[in-house]
Amino acid sequence: MDPAKYAEIFLEESREHLTAINQQLLQWEKRPEATEPVAAIFRAVHNIKGTAATMGYAAIATLAHRVENLLDIVRRGAHPASPPLIQLLFTATDALEQSVEHTAQGGEQGPEITSLLAEIDEMAEAVAPTPATSAATRKPVSPVEAHTAKAGGLVLRVALRPDTPLKAARAAIVLSRIRGLGTVSGVQPSLAEMDAESFDGRFSCRLETSVSGSDLEAQVRALGEVDSVAVVAAPEPVSQPKTETGARGIRVDQARIDRLMNLVGELVTARGRLVELSGLRADPELEDLVVTVSRLTQALQTEIIAARMTPVWQMFDRFPRLVRDVAQRLGKQVQLEVRGKEIELDRAILDELGDPLVHLLRNAVDHGIETPEDRVAAGKPPQGTIAITAAREHSTVVIRIEDDGRGINRDRVLQDAQARGLVDEEMRRLPDEGLLRILARPGFSTANAVSDVSGRGVGIDVVVTRLRALGGVLDMRSELGNGTTFTLRLPPTIAIVPALLTEVGEERYALPLTHVEETVDLDESTVTDIEGERSILLHDEIVPLVELRRLVQLGGSGPHHQPVVVVQVGSRRAGLVVDRVAGQRDIVVKTFDAPRGAVPIFSGATVLGDGRAVFILDVARLV
Repeated sequence: MDPAKYAEIFLEESREHLTAINQQLLQWEKRPEATEPVAAIFRAVHNIKGTAATMGYAAIATLAHRVENLLDIVRRGAHPASPPLIQLLFTATDALEQSVEHTAQGGEQGPEITSLLAEIDEMAEAVAPTPATSAATRKPVSPVEAHTAKAGGLVLRVALRPDTPLKAARAAIVLSRIRGLGTVSGVQPSLAEMDAESFDGRFSCRLETSVSGSDLEAQVRALGEVDSVAVVAAPEPVSQPKTETGARGIRVDQARIDRLMNLVGELVTARGRLVELSGLRADPELEDLVVTVSRLTQALQTEIIAARMTPVWQMFDRFPRLVRDVAQRLGKQVQLEVRGKEIELDRAILDELGDPLVHLLRNAVDHGIETPEDRVAAGKPPQGTIAITAAREHSTVVIRIEDDGRGINRDRVLQDAQARGLVDEEMRRLPDEGLLRILARPGFSTANAVSDVSGRGVGIDVVVTRLRALGGVLDMRSELGNGTTFTLRLPPTIAIVPALLTEVGEERYALPLTHVEETVDLDESTVTDIEGERSILLHDEIVPLVELRRLVQLGGSGPHHQPVVVVQVGSRRAGLVVDRVAGQRDIVVKTFDAPRGAVPIFSGATVLGDGRAVFILDVARLV
């Protein structure tokens, strides 16, 4: 059995354990006298050590073993959390994470840990309990019935611990060590069957050996990750362990899911072409076939998209540690609240959200939350609060980052913007929309000094650019003295989206239905000018009009009767005036880099069933 093929599984499981360690360390830091976090951390480190040893990653196993020893001493001595101990464990966790990432990706040498190992050993000596306490807490060894080898030999039934990672690899190692004690036969299940997802860690074998049953059990248990060992005299039929039935999960490479998604996208395009050809022929059988193909394509598309959906907790779980480290570096007290962790997003979107969310969280800690002294002086509790929330709103996923800090000084931002010529010098008021546009300009910052953590405005342009590439938008609300809220609105998936096709002249343009409210006929009697901007009165609200013909720089005039597509992004609405509406269609989104000088109103492109390329409108730039 080649351990190399388990490298990806080792990486994924180790990441999960490291996330759990960080979470439990944060809990222990808040409740120094608690014992539950210590036990949870110990189990996670133990699992990393066992898997690393199985895979042959000696450096990781050594570091994890030293940390495990320290935690065992702390656990037996009921030693409370102290700042030096917590910080050392955080440092060791970071070193484990670096080693895991480096080794699993084929690196030959990880980070230097010699000095860290010495620090761990010194801390272990400092917190070590007295010998009397150690003896009192030592676990007794459970007795086992001794069997001696007979003519038929012995039968061993071994069960690995339920939480053992890489059960097949661990079982192979245990069997290899058992073979060193005698002649092994009748292994059930076979090594090939152990590679199956259904293998639960239980196996049996027949052993011809001179080793007694009690010694045999002790040696097998000492191999690690063994939950139980039963030794009985043969002959006795070696039964196949029962296999649970029912639904089971399997691990599938993300790249394979992406390839399936691309194939489904091509199938959706072909389906569109088939629908168009069917419309040109009055053939009932062809129409029935088109209906069947469309239904099956839609079902396949739905299943593939569901397979790509990932709960946001897989990203959110690393943010408490991030906020804690930044706050400690800046001498601030910050509590992070996480809500809506069960909300799911397309994995492709989630992977792209990491940097934008880190930018916003670091900004919130650095320039949003005040120091404890300033908060007390302002009548606030010394500890600030940042909340990150995921929720579904209609057909979009919304992620909000809120802080109860100082808010953004609009007057100061306005003054800086006027000094740089970014806004009219006569402007006296800066709404939230204008404030965000200024802060999102590359290089704009109101920070008095350059910070190695962040700057309010530094990185906002990155956030806006990344979100638009994903078909999402960013909103912001800020109140001086009361905090700031950033709202990210995202489509659940970006691979295949429903869209409304519109026409201007001979060209077609797609509008994601996520942002489309309704379509109405343009009635010139309801059109009015407000501050030089054409608007219509719709449902007792003023909606500004946007001429798509003018935006795409197409000359001439449109037809006498023109439809208006009402779109909304957050609280902003606009009426997009087009020549015609050509219906709805599922489109395969293809991102692209717009050529220099092109009108900046497109977020991507798609290809219709007839082979025509269609630009996808960026609604956030229209409202």
